[in-house]
Amino acid sequence: MGRTIVVGDIHGCALEFDDLLRSVGYAAGVDRLVLVGDLVARGPDSAGVVELARSCGAWAVRGNHDEKVLSWWRHAQEHGRRSADRRVKLSERHRGVAEALTERQFGFLAALPLMIALPEHEMLVVHAGVDPSKAPAACDEDTLLTVRSIDDHGRASRKLTGTPWARRWKGPQQIVFGHDARRNLQLEDFATGLDTGCCYGRQLTALVLAAGEVIPRDRAARARLLVQVPARQVWCPPGSGDGPE
Repeated sequence: MGRTIVVGDIHGCALEFDDLLRSVGYAAGVDRLVLVGDLVARGPDSAGVVELARSCGAWAVRGNHDEKVLSWWRHAQEHGRRSADRRVKLSERHRGVAEALTERQFGFLAALPLMIALPEHEMLVVHAGVDPSKAPAACDEDTLLTVRSIDDHGRASRKLTGTPWARRWKGPQQIVFGHDARRNLQLEDFATGLDTGCCYGRQLTALVLAAGEVIPRDRAARARLLVQVPARQVWCPPGSGDGPE
């Protein structure tokens, strides 16, 4: 096994995804490519991202935007597309993704787990994060897909108000996650947030680890393991960060 390359939220930015793979010198069949979820929506080419991930043999966890379009697809599989259009509420942005993806690409997204353990790196990959008061395996799906903060009552919350959950997580595993672009790159003792807002015109970020390398707790040392490529343009204006998306 070669390196492990963990990539932050791509959000339909297929050109930047390709730029990043070229920048890190990704070698298919040698390196392991792991995506932190939210492959789709906001950027211009969600189908291109999913197809590139699928063709590269990437591992990935499911993100909340992936789950949005999957909820439509699951209903469509059972009851037909017209019924799904009526019963599953999608934004115009997510409806465009649902219309663009092929059945094979939907199948790729549907097979994604909520977490990936990489014990050789002492690392766990999830999309949004965990409730620090619980073991990761005890966290429910909504937490793993949407958490951002711990509120004043100690509860996991999707809102930006409160303390970042990553600051409260005490390990022992290093958790690598995405989802929280408003806070940008996050380097906490036992957590690394890689959503650097590519779709908002910022960067797409990867954490690159040698075979068997454990993520260093030292933040400066960890920062040296990051590779970033700039967004080609602003693809989507940022929201408040407090909504369901």
